[in-house]
Amino acid sequence: MKKLMIFIVVVILVLAVGLLSLVSYVKPSEAMDLNYQEVAISGKIADIIKNRKLEVVLTEQDINNIVKKQLAAHSTLPNDLMIEGAKLRLNGSQLEADVNLRWREQIPIGATVLFALDWSPPNIEVRHVGTQIKDKQLPSDWLQLAPVQIPLESYLPQLVGVKHVAFENQAIRIDLKLLR
Repeated sequence: MKKLMIFIVVVILVLAVGLLSLVSYVKPSEAMDLNYQEVAISGKIADIIKNRKLEVVLTEQDINNIVKKQLAAHSTLPNDLMIEGAKLRLNGSQLEADVNLRWREQIPIGATVLFALDWSPPNIEVRHVGTQIKDKQLPSDWLQLAPVQIPLESYLPQLVGVKHVAFENQAIRIDLKLLR
């Protein structure tokens, strides 16, 4: 009986140390939030006039604000996860987001979520393609996010539409057209 009790205590200690190690491993490395500033593409009219081109360039910071706005509106994820913060990096049509998640409102998790950006007129579609915690890739069936649509024309004045979108290194170039 004494050996069984010692065995049970050792197993519980090993499990507790393993659980604490796992929680420490997935803990976010920096504090982030979902605060964003509204991006007014129409506010870039001065650039359009100065360059004499019907185009607007959204910087990485603009994309950061637009996507954070979408993430804030959809912060509840499958599997009892909630997004608490994000920092995004744009590389052409690939978007990499360092995110702080919370599982079951208790365990903080730091992850990198990878997205592909596609121009699907009249929206930019942000499609989830993978998730990593530290250097470990999560199986896609563990966390699959629904695509998010960013309606570009909702950021424009009424008489202006989107003709074409080009994904550049750290910016998105939007060619505009006048609507009749």
